[in-house]
Amino acid sequence: MGGMPRGKDKNSNVNSAPPGKPASGGALAFASFSCGACVMVLEMAGSRVIAPYMGTSLVVWTSLIGIIMASLTLGYWLGGFVSDRRPNPRLLSYIIGGAGAVTLAVGFAANPLLSALARGMGNVYAGSLLASVCLFALPSLLLGMVSPFIVRLAMQSVVSSGGTVGRYSALSSAGSILGTFLGGFVLISFFSSQTILFIVAFVLGAVALVLHGAGNARFLFVPFIAISVYAGFLSEGEAMLMKPEGITIDTRYNSVRVMERTAWGTNLTVRILQTDPMGAQSLMYVDRPNDLYSDYTKFYDLAFHYKRDVKKVLMLGGGGYCVPKHIGATRPGVEVDVVELDPGITEVAREYFALSDRQGQRIFHEDARSFLNREAGSREAKYDAIFEDVFGSSYSIPFHMTTSECMKNIRALLPDDGVFVVNIISSLDGELFSGIYSSIASAFPTVMIFPATYPNSMATRQNIMIVALASGEVPNLPPEGDYMASLLAHRWPNRFEPKIAAFTDAFAPVEKYSLVM
Repeated sequence: MGGMPRGKDKNSNVNSAPPGKPASGGALAFASFSCGACVMVLEMAGSRVIAPYMGTSLVVWTSLIGIIMASLTLGYWLGGFVSDRRPNPRLLSYIIGGAGAVTLAVGFAANPLLSALARGMGNVYAGSLLASVCLFALPSLLLGMVSPFIVRLAMQSVVSSGGTVGRYSALSSAGSILGTFLGGFVLISFFSSQTILFIVAFVLGAVALVLHGAGNARFLFVPFIAISVYAGFLSEGEAMLMKPEGITIDTRYNSVRVMERTAWGTNLTVRILQTDPMGAQSLMYVDRPNDLYSDYTKFYDLAFHYKRDVKKVLMLGGGGYCVPKHIGATRPGVEVDVVELDPGITEVAREYFALSDRQGQRIFHEDARSFLNREAGSREAKYDAIFEDVFGSSYSIPFHMTTSECMKNIRALLPDDGVFVVNIISSLDGELFSGIYSSIASAFPTVMIFPATYPNSMATRQNIMIVALASGEVPNLPPEGDYMASLLAHRWPNRFEPKIAAFTDAFAPVEKYSLVM
């Protein structure tokens, strides 16, 4: 038959000779693996960079992941387009070096930019989206161009194209896996978010230098790499003043901010702990660390009114450990177990919030729901009262701590006269409060409402305390002094009819309802 000679393919050689010396297979493999790792480290560090200004809610994570994925997608297309027209290893080195340079710039510019966005935008959707675009769209786009460019340079024949694509895709994915574990288990535990950005910039500069090979232009990467190293040392030494007001500490799970203010109407200094920009998680008088500053925290004392022989308390959520410290100082015979997810928060409380070890106090570092699931399995009443305070803010809510299944586990750990007290940030007429109320009512026969700040308001967003009793009757006990009487006076007098069904582990749309507020 006519046509091409057997064994020949007019497209068998797909790589036209690029200018300069072609990059080696080892250099391309190194670039593919390293850039895959850098993408994931950049994404994880990005959540920490944004957290002090926009929070760590699902909305922020969705914005960050969505913008990075969209940028990578555009980068894949653009990288394929450019590499077909100029399959030049040095051009690839400039793309990777450019990604490193932009990442380096983000390390310097992130905090001033985010400060401006936080002041100018009150909508968490728009703020987190714009922050993600401004900081991480361009480096993600440039890193997205790398993978198709490397495949184009490495491909020598259509006969082996499948193996080439598979090999470099696997390398990139392996790098992403390493970046995920390296970022989550190592880098975030030992370095600040700024330093991690500078580390990524350094790695990308080194990859670009390896790919570029010989030539005078390679020396462009040397000062860039040196600046990355120098900036990393400076940021770890707190010499770079690019942080929000106060001290910012990165822990395994949070970006924690500690600052001080003068209490309104007094000359007393108050120390504040924030893990979310929409609210303070703990406040403490510096000179009176065992006193309760926040009004809502005082309502946990209602447990000792409704059950006067409380001997053991479980506190879900440690924060600044204000409530456990208060109990230790005012009720020294009461044992307190505290479940706090983040060991770093506990260390912050020890250093800045006067937390100390005391007899009868135990601290468990794990997820509160995991703790409840395990302990409730014994079906043994282990606590006289259980307190829950796990809201990061009005929109940063661990949904699994609001469901009917969670409440049934809490009930299982209480005796028949036990008390459960929980803090909810909402308004009485809000869907969020209604759903959580329904969840609690599914496990407890008696549920009372205590608005902490505005006891007569249905529409005002505030800290609302729910006191749930395992018994079906409210004890008719006189208040012990004016302090307790003032707390009891906040009880909502009207019958509450929830308009939302109880949240469940399968369906708890807390983000939907909380962001409406």
